[in-house]
Amino acid sequence: MSTSAWWILVLAALMLGMVAGGWATLRFARSRFDAQLRKATDEVSQRQAAVIDQLRSAQARAQSELEQTRSSFKRQVAAMAAEPRAALERTEGRLKAAYAELDRLRGSHAADSSMAELTDGFAATRPMHNGT
Repeated sequence: MSTSAWWILVLAALMLGMVAGGWATLRFARSRFDAQLRKATDEVSQRQAAVIDQLRSAQARAQSELEQTRSSFKRQVAAMAAEPRAALERTEGRLKAAYAELDRLRGSHAADSSMAELTDGFAATRPMHNGT
């Protein structure tokens, strides 16, 4: 074999080695990339799951607070509606007591005036106090 054929053979072997080395390097790089991609995907999935859990718990807390607010609002509305009724009932009770007192005073005043004897010659009248 001549030297030029020998150099061509060496050059062909080097080229074949470069191709094989490049293919092995690409395969190794691809496997590392796939591993890193899987790791990053798992981390993102875990973070997403954690965020979803946090959002669900926040929604549950907000929902329970909303229900508590609704029930307390209903109680407040019922209390506000009962307050004027109670005030009205208290006022009616005072008014009834005042009317009873007036009736009692009128009754005692009528009994006093009927027992009074006329000694001065004037007609028996009731004095007017405060326009009544």
